[in-house]
Amino acid sequence: MSRKRILILRPDNIGDVLLFTGALQHIRNLYPTAHITFAVQPHIVNLIELCPFVDSCISIDDLTWWGKIKNPIIRRLHIGEQIIRKSNQLFNIFHHTFDIVIYPVKSQHVPYLKIAQDLRAKKIYGITGCNVNAPRNGFPKDLQPKRILSDYLDVSGDDPWKHELITTLDFLRLLGCRISSVAELQPQLWLSASDNNFLIWAKEQDAKIIGLFPGASFSFKCWNPKNYFTLTKLIGGKVIYVLLGSAADKDFTDQAELEIRKVCGEAGIVNLVGKTTLRELAKNISSCDLLIGMDTSGLHIAIASGIPTIGIVSGAHYKRFFPWGDSDKHIILTEMMDCFHCNWICPKGDFACIQKVTPVTVANAAKKLLKM
Repeated sequence: MSRKRILILRPDNIGDVLLFTGALQHIRNLYPTAHITFAVQPHIVNLIELCPFVDSCISIDDLTWWGKIKNPIIRRLHIGEQIIRKSNQLFNIFHHTFDIVIYPVKSQHVPYLKIAQDLRAKKIYGITGCNVNAPRNGFPKDLQPKRILSDYLDVSGDDPWKHELITTLDFLRLLGCRISSVAELQPQLWLSASDNNFLIWAKEQDAKIIGLFPGASFSFKCWNPKNYFTLTKLIGGKVIYVLLGSAADKDFTDQAELEIRKVCGEAGIVNLVGKTTLRELAKNISSCDLLIGMDTSGLHIAIASGIPTIGIVSGAHYKRFFPWGDSDKHIILTEMMDCFHCNWICPKGDFACIQKVTPVTVANAAKKLLKM
């Protein structure tokens, strides 16, 4: 009898994938002999590929004919949508035959639904009823989630801002996993001894190591970089500041670094922005005594690593993704406002929920966590 082939389709962002990692062991327990493939965005493969609960981790690009084409000339051709979809479906008939697709994304996007539909699996488990990211005029008729999914968790009666870990708990129960509480779903990281830790020397110094993750996927999610001058001055003491983020964060992080240098000079600053893989980012974060970050992957990684954290977050999705973990070690800061849950469409246009968090508040939280 052939092994059952299962695909876990998680095409969303780093933080979303990381919050789901605690579910992988339970899915493996449910399907102990199956071949399980985990598909994520290309840049996230590095973070997941060492997971012992899946047989392989692949890029979502590998699930479609169009995604596998790298030639820029062909990519620029005006090929019709229907031709691409039909080609993708034929591609999957010959290259990917999954018995079950597990698609645990709560806020659906049309491109992801197309991938799920084109896989033509016998069973597709998913989630319906959340309209947070739905098209203004609704999903196209052929891409209605209830038409694509064979079995689904309907969250239409739930609070749309219910924490993602609770939604994952409900979804796993739909699958048939035996799990009693969110405590069994704590996100996990799988690192290698070969992943570079650039902070080994810093651990040997008589100084606190504070990781800073000033950037985010969008500039409006970020604190004003001038705040880092006041923050650094208020924290004082012997501190090594480690700037972290992806290459896309460089311009914003450079501004923050300039403000920190006004206080610290050249000494006491390490800039690792754009210089690490995701696993190396996690390993270096785990060497910090504290991480201060925005609503971004770095904050999720730090909480999963178990180090103390301070998150400066907005009210856009408040309580859906943060807070989680030990509240004594992880402090989430925001300015409470009556316009929370704007889904990043700020009615006031200034994201005051982030910008009104003061350096004094952040410094006090840092001193509390560092016992300074």
